[in-house]
Amino acid sequence: MKKNLKTMRFKYIFLSLLIAFFAFSCEDPAPFDYIPQNFVEAYLIVGEPFNNIKIMKSQPLVDSFNYKNSFITDAEVKIKFENQTLELVPNPNIFEGYYYPDTNIKVKPNTKYNLEVRLKDGNTITGETVTPGVIKWKRQLPNLIYYPVDTLKLPANDTLKLSWEQVPGTIVYFIRVKSLDTLEYGKYLVPPTDEKNRRIVRPWERGSSAEYNEITRWGFIPNTETPVVWTSIKWYGLNEVSVLAPDYNFLRWFLQYQRKGQIDPLLTSVKGAIGIFGSFSQIRTTTFVVKNQP
Repeated sequence: MKKNLKTMRFKYIFLSLLIAFFAFSCEDPAPFDYIPQNFVEAYLIVGEPFNNIKIMKSQPLVDSFNYKNSFITDAEVKIKFENQTLELVPNPNIFEGYYYPDTNIKVKPNTKYNLEVRLKDGNTITGETVTPGVIKWKRQLPNLIYYPVDTLKLPANDTLKLSWEQVPGTIVYFIRVKSLDTLEYGKYLVPPTDEKNRRIVRPWERGSSAEYNEITRWGFIPNTETPVVWTSIKWYGLNEVSVLAPDYNFLRWFLQYQRKGQIDPLLTSVKGAIGIFGSFSQIRTTTFVVKNQP
């Protein structure tokens, strides 16, 4: 009786395993194969050398993210214009992408440039941009500005105005305010001191938000004159204010972040990948924001 019971138990276990095997073998295999997506981030800046041409690939979500692993460093990268071809090389600093070693050759205004990338797997990425014209100041910020003179008497429209010449074909300009030194303050004074820098803190910016931690603030305007309002300045001390005249590719790519904060593949300006090959011209000025109150 015991022998028959053991035999039946063995047959039951064997049959269960056999059913389980066939059940799992009939299911679709798990989708472990990941196909990376190539990505391009390339901007040409009028009057500056050719650099920061980044060719990258996406990474699978199942792996730990490593930004360095995103960069493709073995591609053939060329920029063509006016019957010339520049062969770019990987920068020693991998995070700066590809560049052209002869820094005497600068990006020209009102010029069509073509990007051509040949990957080791045989795929090709191409793009085209027409650089904007040169942008020039009409009115800059003063070297010193005081924030605030008196918070109790600060006028509601207290602003500092910037203006620049119209760039043909440009309908929207970008404004960038960037802190150049978030640590030091006193070394820029006359005579210098060891006073450290600090934020211009506002209640709605407190916390761990990405915007709070950024040293740069962006805005855009369809005009050639704008006030630099106090809320655009994040730190006391030395600040840089820039105005950018973008081409169509850069304009669309930038505005998507303002609209929904993520990449829209429909706004891609390259073929064979997602991303951007765009251009812009820019002007920059610096100003020192004085701490006029403790």
